Amino acid sequence: MIEYALQTENIKKEYIVSGGIFRGNKPLKAVNGVSLSIPKGSILGLVGESGCGKTTIAKLILGLEKKTSGKLYIGGKEISAMSNKQVARIIQPVFQDPYSSLNPRKSIAKIISLPLRAQGLANGAADIEKKVDDIMEIVGLAPRLKHNYPNQLSGGQRQRVAVARALIMRPEVVLCDEPTSALDVSVQAQILNMLLDLRAELNLTYLFISHDLAVVEHIATHVAVMYLGRIVEEGQAEDLFSNPSHPYTQALLASVLTPDPELGLPEIQLGIEYPNPIDPPSGCSFHPRCAKCQEKCSVLAPEPIVKDGKLVECHYPDNF
Repeated sequence: MIEYALQTENIKKEYIVSGGIFRGNKPLKAVNGVSLSIPKGSILGLVGESGCGKTTIAKLILGLEKKTSGKLYIGGKEISAMSNKQVARIIQPVFQDPYSSLNPRKSIAKIISLPLRAQGLANGAADIEKKVDDIMEIVGLAPRLKHNYPNQLSGGQRQRVAVARALIMRPEVVLCDEPTSALDVSVQAQILNMLLDLRAELNLTYLFISHDLAVVEHIATHVAVMYLGRIVEEGQAEDLFSNPSHPYTQALLASVLTPDPELGLPEIQLGIEYPNPIDPPSGCSFHPRCAKCQEKCSVLAPEPIVKDGKLVECHYPDNF
């Protein structure tokens, strides 16, 4: 029996926004019925274009936003039945920009130890210092840096501090929201390899949100592709990257730049620009941009089906 570290069940998040002059307010469905199940010890990569709802899902899981409907589970227990402190002991975030997520007026030691002090889990100053030293060694930070401040560190070192702060309480789940996008390519590789090592060493489960498909292919065991608030394809990373079934997934993979400049920019054939989420298309939300759209697609929203071991939300996955 599969044991899940994190599950979402048909979660939705709706905002009420202005529709413009004389149009009144309209609902914006940032997350529109997303169900995810992350087995313990695995890494789920959540990908999609900017504005598709990836970060909103992260905020809902962390409790930074209140869901409109649906259920969230951590370790089989519904989050609504847990206190914020209980949730924080199980799941911790690593954000995109380490500089803005670290308090510039606190030393590295104080930043890393903050979760321990907030939860009351340390037995005095000596215990805090030992735990800070231990976690700094685990993430590859020199002990001499603990009295420094964030502006005295490099980007890679700051992200290691953010990871150390997330792991000092030994959480079960780490939510990584674009954790390498603000870093140089060489530093990205170091951080990704560190995250993989920590997963094995500390038995961690990751929800890894990114728009960089090369990064996701390197680190993820499972991948979910999100479009306009919905999951349109989900499956094992190897299967999804080698044989994508949804036309949107195929377009995303085709958009990855090659190292050969003579090949130029890829032609992804996505048609018109990203649709307005306040006024989404009828039927399949992807149909205005789909090169192989048929009449049924513009009228009827597709139901998720299983194809080649992957969950696909498309009327005609066999056509692609």
